[in-house]
Amino acid sequence: MQMYRSAAILTNKHPMREREGIPHHVMDHVGWNEEYFLHRFKAEALAAIADIHGRGKLPILVGGTHYYLQSILFNNKTIVTSNTSEAKISGEEQAILDGDPEQLITHLRKYDPEVSEKFHPNDTRRIRRALEIYFTTKKKASEFYGEQKKSDTEESPLRFNTMVFWLYSEKSVLDARLDTRVDKMMEMGAIEELKELYSAYTSFQEPPDLEKGVWQMIGFKEFLPWLESDEPETEKKVLLDQCISKMKQATRKYAKSQVKWIRNLLAPEMNMEQAHGFCKGGKIFLLDATDLHKFEENVMERGEGITKEFLEKVNVEKYHQTPGGMESLLPLSKYTDSKEKNWKHYVCEVCTDPKTEKPLVFVGSQYDIHMASNRHKNTVKRLQRRKENEKWILRKKQDTGATKS
Repeated sequence: MQMYRSAAILTNKHPMREREGIPHHVMDHVGWNEEYFLHRFKAEALAAIADIHGRGKLPILVGGTHYYLQSILFNNKTIVTSNTSEAKISGEEQAILDGDPEQLITHLRKYDPEVSEKFHPNDTRRIRRALEIYFTTKKKASEFYGEQKKSDTEESPLRFNTMVFWLYSEKSVLDARLDTRVDKMMEMGAIEELKELYSAYTSFQEPPDLEKGVWQMIGFKEFLPWLESDEPETEKKVLLDQCISKMKQATRKYAKSQVKWIRNLLAPEMNMEQAHGFCKGGKIFLLDATDLHKFEENVMERGEGITKEFLEKVNVEKYHQTPGGMESLLPLSKYTDSKEKNWKHYVCEVCTDPKTEKPLVFVGSQYDIHMASNRHKNTVKRLQRRKENEKWILRKKQDTGATKS
């Protein structure tokens, strides 16, 4: 979202006064009427990196969308389709892509049953992308993944000599910081940015898709009910507070997905560099930013020490990838390259989604985690008590009927 112009507060762009003269690239340059795609980011980011290298400087990738980062870090982790792919999609195929989101997984099971097991049925964005790959290339996404895996065993997939820092905070601490950040955004003028966005949003003949372009940003769709409201100020203030709460919830959810990506995808991918002797670096180091009173020691000093060893190609191995006592956050010894075995879907017939009332579906090891969770255990107990109560009521009715007769 930081690629789009303006909205610096809502997209959390690094304030100019804090950049200390360090140039920031590939941001604040895309109009609100444009969609920004992976292939454009990849071209712009790689050009910026080449320029930085050409000046003898060190490029640093900070934050960002997972899929976009992978396109830069690795040579073969993204499947790029033709820029004219729309012309290759038939009317029937486009109708599938634009149709009922709940039916997308059914279509993917038909065209690519193997890769359909990889995604949760609710992960419509990735399911749609897998269908687009098949429709535009006439080749299954699972075939692309198989080729990538084979290539990875032959040589390191890393594009550059790479080292990764994970700036970690305990969930409760991180959630509190994120909530505070949203409150600070409101104080700094986020409301004015939202009004500016809404003015642009309503200027289109047809309302833009909230799942595309700048309109995807966390904050806009959460505040849309308030922006569209013509209720009296008293009621509108209540609505505003609800929107702020929804924005905080969405921010925490996104942060959770980032942690999940680091642990379940990025860290295992980087750990596979062990097969190539870490010839291009490839290690991920955790920096614990939970306690800000220890930030200098846990983040700055540790990070600078690791960076120095990495750049001088000396002895980065003397640093553990996780500080003592935090090994479970990056269980590197458990990571393997056989991720496909974790693609299988499992259905919990006991627990249901409160919104859809449908049974919960889990992918791979997430099912085992769910089965061991308090939520599942409490649901089982509650259903068991309900059955026992129903049996008791039935017996009482039978006893009452027998007495009357």
